[in-house]
Amino acid sequence: MQGRVLKFIGLALSACLIVFSHAFVAGVFGAEPSAESASPGQVPLVARLVSDLGADNYQQRMLADEQLAKLGSAARGELETAAKSDNPEVRIRAKELLRRLAAEELWQAGKFQYTAPSAPASAAVEALVRQTGNHVLLGDQYGNFDDKSINAAYGDGEFWPAIDDICRRTGNRLRPHFDPREPGMVLSVGKPGQYPTAYAGPIRAQILSARRAFTEELDYEAARSDKSHTFQVNLQMIWEDRFRLTAYRSQAELVSAITNVGTNVASTQPSTTGWNIAGGGARQLTMTLRLHPPATAATKFDTLTLKWGLIAVGDMATLEVDDFTAATPHYQDDVELRVESMDHGPGQRCELSLLLLREVMIGDPQEAFFQENEIELIDQAGVPFRKQAQTNSFDSDGARMKLTFVGEGTESKPTKLKFAYPRVRSQRDVLITFRDVPLPNGRPD
Repeated sequence: MQGRVLKFIGLALSACLIVFSHAFVAGVFGAEPSAESASPGQVPLVARLVSDLGADNYQQRMLADEQLAKLGSAARGELETAAKSDNPEVRIRAKELLRRLAAEELWQAGKFQYTAPSAPASAAVEALVRQTGNHVLLGDQYGNFDDKSINAAYGDGEFWPAIDDICRRTGNRLRPHFDPREPGMVLSVGKPGQYPTAYAGPIRAQILSARRAFTEELDYEAARSDKSHTFQVNLQMIWEDRFRLTAYRSQAELVSAITNVGTNVASTQPSTTGWNIAGGGARQLTMTLRLHPPATAATKFDTLTLKWGLIAVGDMATLEVDDFTAATPHYQDDVELRVESMDHGPGQRCELSLLLLREVMIGDPQEAFFQENEIELIDQAGVPFRKQAQTNSFDSDGARMKLTFVGEGTESKPTKLKFAYPRVRSQRDVLITFRDVPLPNGRPD
């Protein structure tokens, strides 16, 4: 592990497993979702294909690789066993297939199944959060949840469509938790609205409003009238809280906007190339899409398709350190962590300097590399210190973090450091398609 060098060239487009957090509803609901496994009829096929990963024939190895990729999560169990094989060809290919599988699962919607002819809506939500690993609170001090009975038939449901369906049928609405330190979302009484909505895996996009404006400015000195016609769409993006988003393009890029009169409306704003960091408390964001005005004869967008660039991480692992000796390296996976210094002065304040090295490629934005980690300092009673500040920098030695913690009491003494990190990260352009979007088309008299 010695002599590692951080490579700041490009972004590792590797797979990423999600560690699903426990979910709660009006108290606590939820548990980790179970993994899909091969059906009895698939087991012999999967076993044969895994064996073929080490075949002497190159074409046979490649065909097995392709077919196992198509089987997806049904092949996971056999692949996890194969990843420990003594055959290096089988071992390497199995690990690569697991990485690809994990990357695909990261971008999939939370799935669940629930059927009940007549049951309280809370029962459907309980099943939903238990199986998807999201956090949902039914009511809080700012509003109650109307727990009406519904006929639930979610044979193969997805998180966001199911939440929206439950809200429409019970007269509740969804919003993020007002306390950013708490994960999840809240369902409470209120109009759910009639927003044009699109779903893309763990992302739900809604159009909050569409604005068409006709303006005229009369310049008396020049004796000239300047008229303008503008159009914009205001959007809200929200994502499942199990989905660990670390960075995003500040604006979604327009792919196409087809009206019901057959015209394709273009964007008036350039494509965004910069990245924004998604803080740990981020649940949702809003953005504005400025378009050339559609003809007033158009009453709707038949389809409006956007492309939104995201970086997400998962498969969180924790490296625990209880030896704070300066420069002592601590290793796990591809991580090398050093506690360069610790200053626990009088009182509750503790200052810590860490050096992190990883055998991964770091791209733009570099700040996302720090955002993806979670650092806890624990005292002798098992109580976490409160993190007060953190500064980050890169240099030739690696990634350096200087942190300030404050203990619960004057007797708090640091005894353990917990450094949580993702084993992999993944970047993807998510396609979001709205359908049948009503347009403002009235002209002033």
